[in-house]
Amino acid sequence: MKNKLIQYSFILTFVFAPFFSNAQQDSLRKEVEVVKAYQPSISDAFKINDIPKIEDAKTDKPTFNYKINPQPVFRTFSTDPVQAAEMVGEPKAEVGKGLLKAGVGNYQTPYAELFYNADGGKNSDFGLHFKHISSNGKVKLINDDKVKAPFSNSLAELYSKHYLSGSNLQTKLYFSRDAHRYYGYTGPQIADERKETVISNWQQKQAFTKGGLSLDLYSNESNRADTDYAIKLNYQYFSTKTGQTENFAELSTSLAHEFDSFKGLLDASVSYLNTDSIFNTTSNAYGKKQQILLNASPAVLLEADNALLKAGLNLSLMIDDDEDARFLLTPNIRGEWSPIENIIKVYAGAGGFLQHNHYSVIAKENPFVNPYQDIKNSEHQYILFGGINGKFSQKFNYRIQLDYASIKSEHFYVINSITDPNINTIEPISLDNTFEVIYDDLNQLTVITELYYTASDLFNFHFKGNFYSYDLEVLEHPWHKPEFDATISTLFKPDGPLSFTADVIIIGERNATEISTLTTEGFQARNITMDPVFDLNFGVEYQYSPQLSFFGRANNFAFQKYESWSGYAKQGFNLLFGASYSF
Repeated sequence: MKNKLIQYSFILTFVFAPFFSNAQQDSLRKEVEVVKAYQPSISDAFKINDIPKIEDAKTDKPTFNYKINPQPVFRTFSTDPVQAAEMVGEPKAEVGKGLLKAGVGNYQTPYAELFYNADGGKNSDFGLHFKHISSNGKVKLINDDKVKAPFSNSLAELYSKHYLSGSNLQTKLYFSRDAHRYYGYTGPQIADERKETVISNWQQKQAFTKGGLSLDLYSNESNRADTDYAIKLNYQYFSTKTGQTENFAELSTSLAHEFDSFKGLLDASVSYLNTDSIFNTTSNAYGKKQQILLNASPAVLLEADNALLKAGLNLSLMIDDDEDARFLLTPNIRGEWSPIENIIKVYAGAGGFLQHNHYSVIAKENPFVNPYQDIKNSEHQYILFGGINGKFSQKFNYRIQLDYASIKSEHFYVINSITDPNINTIEPISLDNTFEVIYDDLNQLTVITELYYTASDLFNFHFKGNFYSYDLEVLEHPWHKPEFDATISTLFKPDGPLSFTADVIIIGERNATEISTLTTEGFQARNITMDPVFDLNFGVEYQYSPQLSFFGRANNFAFQKYESWSGYAKQGFNLLFGASYSF
């Protein structure tokens, strides 16, 4: 893989060199452990069949995010990016305070969404957002078994913003419920009458319910003090249909104070977690787990006309009722230099953090994970990064970045089964269709390339590609992790009422494994190669009037049968049609 990355680097250099020259970015309850823990951090590339979004005719200025991947669990200083590419054309005029969208698609898919903003007077704004999408159709698995795969996603948010003297206060009250079934399984097709016997959680229902409140108080531009601040309080309650609950609370603050020749920075947070109905791997019993995580990130910032340097430390302390306290100290360094202002920026740095892997976070990453799983926290002991971003021209932005991370106790997802070597069949006696985790230490190299081109309101183009190289201590492969992924998005809006969007999502070949427990001997593994993904999506919108428009979306237009996780195929070709009304 390292040789492939070297080849990718030469290819990128060859492709982009002309631009630079012209231009001046109950079997659920198991845990398998392999010595140490692996958990590389990769962008979430599996949201392929999300609900289509209707793009405004207005094309916003592109903004690249140059923070380290993955993000730390507390706020860090972020500098301004290079000025975005110049956009041509007038922005879309305000039509009203609300937007209602509704549609229907195949796979028995209803969709509805409402946005509403209310003017609370000179010093306040209020808003709400409701969304629902569900499906009751069947999905054909890789083994050609057609199974029920219903899901539903519902969201309600109420938010406000209050403009105070020298500061702003933002609030959000939210509730969400995401439901699905454990509908997938690996290996050859199993007869319907035997599935409930062989597959431990066949068609079991699961639902993730979240509710919470966040308060964010921060200084605004009218604040004339030497200190800028942001204070955030967040509380969330999480529960599942299988009985797990979480209470999570976090208080964080960010401070920046101007001294004579430098700026002092401090990010700090304290979070509390109480989880119930999991299998505690320390006590080897089902029950509760409590943790307190303390983070602090002091730093000094030196700024010049075309450069800056931030130097500091990241400190994390994890206090667990069942384990010894864990302390992690990592660098917090970033340097930037713009040899040509607003045209090119070179940056480099080092960081690290402790990743808090409680169940609500893991379920968002992989909704089919064993709900009783107690997943270890992973230590990103150091992350070295460097890159360049800027503009080839007024309409063409770019970013190229290289990251190298050393991660301890990273987790990987695997499937377990039980087979009998005395029976002449490949069909297992018992097969899990929820994922367990195994761990390994990991060194990960990531090459990130991002391009954004905006010709005018008529057309824009965005490309982001990631190439990965993994160095594992024990495991044969980084299970479920690709060697590369890429996303290409375009918007085309000719003169007239029609506008068109297209998205291409590409995910490289991945390796998965099924760990089999033999009834008369030890373990053996059946490795699975997951085919590359090529997902092509098209959208169209017809603006009938300033208030009313109609839209259509075709997802998986390449008619590919692919899996997000081994055994769990995604929906095939699907359509959604609807209308939007602003008021």
